[in-house]
Amino acid sequence: MRLNFHFLFIFLVNFCFAQNDSIDILSYSERLNSGNYSPYKKFTKEDNLKLPIEFEVELNVEQLTDVSIKNNNFYVILKAAYHSVIDTLEVTKNDSLYFDDPSDFFSLNYPESDKTLVGDINYQDKYYSKINDSINYWTQYIETELPHKWDLRNYPFDRQKLKIVYETKTDTSWFKFNSSIEFPPKIDSSKFYYLKDGYNVTGISVEKKFVTDPYIDEFVGGKRNEVNTHLIFNIEMDRSGSYMYFKLFFGGFLSFLISFLVYFIDSKFFETRITLSLGGIFGAVGNKYFVENSMPSIQVLTKADLINNLVIIFIIINIFLVIAQHTKKINLWKFESNKFSSIIILALFVLFNFLIVKM
Repeated sequence: MRLNFHFLFIFLVNFCFAQNDSIDILSYSERLNSGNYSPYKKFTKEDNLKLPIEFEVELNVEQLTDVSIKNNNFYVILKAAYHSVIDTLEVTKNDSLYFDDPSDFFSLNYPESDKTLVGDINYQDKYYSKINDSINYWTQYIETELPHKWDLRNYPFDRQKLKIVYETKTDTSWFKFNSSIEFPPKIDSSKFYYLKDGYNVTGISVEKKFVTDPYIDEFVGGKRNEVNTHLIFNIEMDRSGSYMYFKLFFGGFLSFLISFLVYFIDSKFFETRITLSLGGIFGAVGNKYFVENSMPSIQVLTKADLINNLVIIFIIINIFLVIAQHTKKINLWKFESNKFSSIIILALFVLFNFLIVKM
């Protein structure tokens, strides 16, 4: 009896090891298609589909409007095409899988609003590409208002990225989503008739991010969180910087110039010199208010703030030099000379402005 028990025990151990060995020798692709792991769909060699499913998106930006620093949204018109290397629209053995609607796997991230018009994803036909044969082809028309987070730290020399985000609905082991290599995203700013003057569209770039979902499941690599893909198309924009520079700071520079004129007035005319300096500082403060009023309320220090503050600081320095030149209690060394003071102050003012613009 004991001998029989030992034989049975050895048989069961060998059987378990044999099962484990048979699992271990399976390739990643074979285990993925076995149906034992998420998404729990079994495929055989006779099926026309193997995991992971691969889709590509071809994106054309047709129109762009409502881009303004006082708006947290922009309006865009898109024409999208989706490509998939699937020989048939349904799996021959597994009747539960159909591919007539790619929106089962991904969607454009957009807020629901009255302005949103998102057409259905319509199947067109197969076509043959240079890279792959027998590619299925869907198209979609989209008009929608998308959110934008402004980064104004470098304002008015800032570069913005207007984001168009696609999100996948399934794990990366089950679904892969990429921008089309053969048909990269297109944007033609010459068609943007309603884009405000001062904005320049420099191009469109693509980035991909992987987002961890809180949902945990059993995958080929073990139990883990589901990982989804965010495919982000960035419409890259900048401003006509020199135009904005003089528009915003002309008043401030004029105020500095008024205070700078004190160096062309003899030191004995103290009242005239101090009056000019005080007029300059009032003008600089007024220009600072004008610039801040033209921008939305933000909690970061911008280049516009730095330039306005620089103008005010140099006007205050001019006032200090005027007072110091008038009294014998303060020795200014070479700054007692109007010529020397004017050259140093102007050179430093231009240098610091240049550094702020270029940094």
